[in-house]
Amino acid sequence: MEKEKPNKKKKFLLIGLGVAATGLLSYFGWEYYQKKKKEKEGNADDSSSDTDTQPVIPQKSTFAPKFFTQPQTRNDDFPLKKGSKGAKVKSVQDALIAKNGKGILPRYGADGDFGSEMVTALKKLNLPDTIDETTYNVIVQSSSSSFDAGALAKALYKDAVNKNINGVINSLKKMSTKDDYTAVSNEFKKLSLRGVSQTLVNGLLGSFPDENQKQQIRLEFSRMGLKYDGKKWSLSGLDGFKVITTEATTVWRTPNEGAKVPAKMILGTEIATSKGFTLFENNGRKFIVKTSTIKYL
Repeated sequence: MEKEKPNKKKKFLLIGLGVAATGLLSYFGWEYYQKKKKEKEGNADDSSSDTDTQPVIPQKSTFAPKFFTQPQTRNDDFPLKKGSKGAKVKSVQDALIAKNGKGILPRYGADGDFGSEMVTALKKLNLPDTIDETTYNVIVQSSSSSFDAGALAKALYKDAVNKNINGVINSLKKMSTKDDYTAVSNEFKKLSLRGVSQTLVNGLLGSFPDENQKQQIRLEFSRMGLKYDGKKWSLSGLDGFKVITTEATTVWRTPNEGAKVPAKMILGTEIATSKGFTLFENNGRKFIVKTSTIKYL
């Protein structure tokens, strides 16, 4: 029994030391926490005071879209020359296109910028590359008196229906370029002559059976720049001639992929004809058909 007492005392002593150690650790831990907190608060005070004395200057953004930071400048005072920009330059460009077609300014069109393309166009038309107010008015006003494609198409349609060859020839003489033909023909096709949508060439030539009258019409088309190979008319830049089957035939997508189609079916727009076959386009896809099985609308 006496041997157990020292063990109890030792146990109590160890427990007491453990409690004391825990208390000391807690105390020192608390002191350490308070010290770090004060240091942190001190640092926060220092940084705030630095902010007051040294304001932060925002950095300039590297994102600067051109349409926000560089508004288009205008410089369309007379004389207009290379480097000029603005409404007057665009008016000249619109006039050149209206008179000579989009091909005169093929890349940039009427963008209001007097650049190298416009200089080239003016030289091609034997016009000065520095435009004063008088030249400007001549160029712009000449385009305003140009033909009305829709009105001409209606006049030609009416004269074709009435077999009025003189009226047809007078209207055709108002057209001078391939672009004129294209514009009028596009309007003419909307009028459905003899129940069919036709190009101006086919519509007019089909309306006059007399060979002398046909020849007068052909000469006018030739003057505009259309080409005739003895069978059909073609024109570079024209939207093409529609082809229709005259009998049941096969349309080929590839040499190994074909589809049978019936007679009197409109296939699409001709692209080229060679060695007895015609290449045509339909909805952006190209096909081949035997030329002997089609005709042109």
